[in-house]
Amino acid sequence: MATRSNPIQDQVAIVGVGSAPYSRDSHRSLLDLGLEAAVNAIRDSNVDRNQIDGICGAGLGLGMMVTHGAGVLSLQGALGIPSLSWTMNGWLGSHLVYAANAVYSGACDYCLIVQAEHRISAWSKAANQDPFRLRDSRFGVHSTVPNVHYSEGWIHGAESYAAFANRYMHDYGAPREAFGMFAVNNRQWASQNPAAVKRTPFTMDEYLNARMIREPLGLLDMDLPVDGAEALVITSKERAKDLRPDPVFLHAMSLGQAPVAEFYENANWGHQAPWKAFQHMWARSEVRVEDVDLWYPYDGYTPISLAMTEAAGFAPHGEGWRMVQDSWNPDEQKLALLGRTRVHTGGGSLSHGRVGGTNYYTEAVHQLRGKAGEGRQVKGAKTALFGIGSFFHDPTAMLFRVD
Repeated sequence: MATRSNPIQDQVAIVGVGSAPYSRDSHRSLLDLGLEAAVNAIRDSNVDRNQIDGICGAGLGLGMMVTHGAGVLSLQGALGIPSLSWTMNGWLGSHLVYAANAVYSGACDYCLIVQAEHRISAWSKAANQDPFRLRDSRFGVHSTVPNVHYSEGWIHGAESYAAFANRYMHDYGAPREAFGMFAVNNRQWASQNPAAVKRTPFTMDEYLNARMIREPLGLLDMDLPVDGAEALVITSKERAKDLRPDPVFLHAMSLGQAPVAEFYENANWGHQAPWKAFQHMWARSEVRVEDVDLWYPYDGYTPISLAMTEAAGFAPHGEGWRMVQDSWNPDEQKLALLGRTRVHTGGGSLSHGRVGGTNYYTEAVHQLRGKAGEGRQVKGAKTALFGIGSFFHDPTAMLFRVD
């Protein structure tokens, strides 16, 4: 694909990040969690709360008018922000693309992005015994999600990705260990992340022997439902200069989409939405995949991580599993793609916790600021690449960098 125009390149900056603690049962509302993350991000940004004129809240667009959860209306009211010129709700990484375009276009000057998640009854057998979470599944912000476990049949649960994994193993001769390396790697990094819910490392043998859910995907192939929240504050490059000395710039981004026929039932590996997203993103950047220091592929299920790794260009079509094996450091129990690129330094959705991928963004900001902490900090990291979303919907390709 020919190089494409990208006037937004490095013109929008992340100036604030904040989190709320992750747990399996916080006894807190989505709004409570979202507000804690939002307040922390605003404080981190040095932006006056009254200057915020854009909010991208948590949730699907159908929830724009609800006044519970961590959506726009609830956040604005609870934070006491008097006026907004741009609003939206979003999820799965794409919210940052929409918000960045709003800032760059002038629709707003300072945008707050919040993502909050609950361990709902559809994601956990234990949560399915909680009367409050059951009620939320009927009447709350998650009421559009069927009240069955994802592995038992939602539109893109374990059965879909198990089919993709089986097809990949059949077509390219890949072993289960190729998926397991992402799971082991992520837990190893999570063991160094005090914010992660699951921090006990496990071996490849333990991965292979974990309870099978849908062949070939076991318990450790699937993300970790949690209560938690993340928030970011973004503004223009010019305004960022007056706020803090270490802004993180949004270098290139794309939302990809394949034809509607490429839905979950069509296991057409290599031709679905993630490949489209990265094709368009790389055409807008002079950075190349071999320049990437940090890589955050979506890990709702481990086959997505492998697919995103191929889609991003780390390995040719069908060769990702070999590249992953060649990139494995048995002493560290971690990946270093192409000999240098670190993967999921915070533990990802598999071990840090599932918050729609927004925790990848905040983890990368800490890394690129050089503030990730002893043991976890990747020395000299200047670029971070993201592939967030599913094989069909909301596939976001994004690249951060610092000066």
